[in-house]
Amino acid sequence: MARKNMFEGIAPTRSEADTPKTVPGAASSMPEVFQSSGPVAAIRNDLRTLGSRSVQEINPDLVEDTGLKDRLAPLDEDLAALRDSIDRHGQQVPILLRPHPQLSGRYQVVYGRRRLAALRSLGKPVKALIRTLSDEEAVLAQGQENNLRKDPSFIEKALFAGDLEEAGYSAKVVQDALNVNRSHTSHMRKVREAFPRDVIERIGAAPSVGWKRWYDLATRVLAQGVDAREIHPAPFAAELSSDQRFEAWAKALQSPSKPRTPAEPLTVPAPDGSPLGTVTLRKGAVTFQPAAPDSAFAAWLSRHPAEALAQLYQGFLARTESDDSPATTKEH
Repeated sequence: MARKNMFEGIAPTRSEADTPKTVPGAASSMPEVFQSSGPVAAIRNDLRTLGSRSVQEINPDLVEDTGLKDRLAPLDEDLAALRDSIDRHGQQVPILLRPHPQLSGRYQVVYGRRRLAALRSLGKPVKALIRTLSDEEAVLAQGQENNLRKDPSFIEKALFAGDLEEAGYSAKVVQDALNVNRSHTSHMRKVREAFPRDVIERIGAAPSVGWKRWYDLATRVLAQGVDAREIHPAPFAAELSSDQRFEAWAKALQSPSKPRTPAEPLTVPAPDGSPLGTVTLRKGAVTFQPAAPDSAFAAWLSRHPAEALAQLYQGFLARTESDDSPATTKEH
């Protein structure tokens, strides 16, 4: 039985005499309206969809490792194990690429940076799915893929959320990309406020430390008004994991600070040798304590503080000018 013409009834019928002779390899003479709709368009769209869904082999040199980073650990950390596994068994899971928005013929990695690095070091092509994605769609795909595989730690998500906010993404995009609610992004923001990025990177991903402990620690840091960089400034022991570095940092915050040595007060005598009071310098503040608060001098000082300080300052200027005059300056 002859196969029915699938285009029958779509294009106008012509007699054989009216049908123009076609040149092999020439473009189809079917009217454009029929090329953009109906079965022809459906077939074309199916082919395009199949191409976007199929895994392709791409030269790693054509892939730019750009975009927002969502991991604290460097790419070379435990990369050897992944490289050996791919070398023995091949790449089992494709990465996701998108066409580079500025460079024709090149790609940007959406997710799969570690696999890309391993294959690049092996000199092998990378198996990839290629999607035409906007910046927002790429961020969502990156965040959702992370949630499907090994979940980033809370602090990694917090840094990623901060990078997205700084890049100008809306709160909804940030929440959708990380699969969190508004309250959780608020917690992340408070942790970033308390901990500068360099402190977080020193501690590391701390995968076993949940958001509650990071948040409680951040609340204490902000309440105490301490600089997080001044807590445990010494290098961590090399053998400590990131979870253990977090514990060490938290312990250093809890440790009582060393008591400060109080400044010794200086007794100020009157011309007759009787004490006028004491002067104490502490944390940049000068304090005068009269020897007898009910004395005439103390009463005058309380009524004329501006006059007393002005006279004191004039004496300071006179002494400074005298010290800097040519007659008293030593030659070098």
